[in-house]
Amino acid sequence: MEFEPRFCPCKSPECRAAPGFQYQHRGSFRRKCDGRTVQRFQCMRCRHTFSTQTFRGDFRVHKPALDRKIFLALVSKVSQRQITRDIGCDRGSVARRLERFGKHCHDFHQLALRQRSHSLAWEGGFQLDELETYETDRRLKPVTVPVLVHRPSRCVLHATVGTLPPRKPLSPAKQKQLAQIEAAENGPRRSESREKVAECFEVLKRIGPKSGPVHVGTDEKHTYRALLKKAFGSRLVHQRTNSKEPRTFKNPLFLVNHTFAMLRDGLGRLVRRNWGASKEREKLEWHLWLYIGWRNYVRPITNKRPQETAAMVAGLAVHMLEPCELLQWRIFHPPGAQ
Repeated sequence: MEFEPRFCPCKSPECRAAPGFQYQHRGSFRRKCDGRTVQRFQCMRCRHTFSTQTFRGDFRVHKPALDRKIFLALVSKVSQRQITRDIGCDRGSVARRLERFGKHCHDFHQLALRQRSHSLAWEGGFQLDELETYETDRRLKPVTVPVLVHRPSRCVLHATVGTLPPRKPLSPAKQKQLAQIEAAENGPRRSESREKVAECFEVLKRIGPKSGPVHVGTDEKHTYRALLKKAFGSRLVHQRTNSKEPRTFKNPLFLVNHTFAMLRDGLGRLVRRNWGASKEREKLEWHLWLYIGWRNYVRPITNKRPQETAAMVAGLAVHMLEPCELLQWRIFHPPGAQ
């Protein structure tokens, strides 16, 4: 099928705001890196030239053949340095793709949530819990990762990363290190747990049921109930489970606990006390969204349902995606330009 651009990819507000879009063909060129012939276009309004490649996820990527290999390795608990040894590239290639894939999967998921029909009901309930990890130092720089999941589909709806204060008591050596960290960061490390959890509940409020009861399961942390009451008021049906309950299949929070187990199994930087732990929480968030894209849109929902993904059950996708399909097209901003 011949590609037809629907809008001009230039960043000019005047060009995007003007009604209508007309373009003309401006020849083609052959890419040296993969030999593909690419059609070139020109916008009749702003005279900006672009091509089919401008809309692809591997835009300006010199070795697109590495994308699939690196993507699959990053969701298979392989460290970045080991990936470079396995496929014969430098670490910068892996690091750049981690950022590109993470941001792309986040934007892809947000677009899928926006495009999901409001007439589709969210059957069943939702669950939220916080996974704890760290950046650089386990006691001085702990990190919280709130994750919101849809229970029937097992689809991860939202996840984010925030700071936690140091785990005390600290040894004299750790206290000295903490003083140096606080001096470098211009203040003590504060807890972002409440605002990051509130961010998850705001996403649920935006995409969830607009009327009727909203069923949410969490543990017994007090801030959850207050934030949920603020978001949903009398519509809230809140199931609270003691966090000390055995994490078996009978536990009401089994789904979110199982999701955390999968995250720790798939993301090397989340495996407890290992050399591949995140040095910066921003990169942890990129890696997290990369895995969410894989988990929701590419991986089968369970081994017993090999032809179905979590996104298909949740109404976010019509078929199971291949990694190349997930990463193929760029996501443009603002959303109206997509």
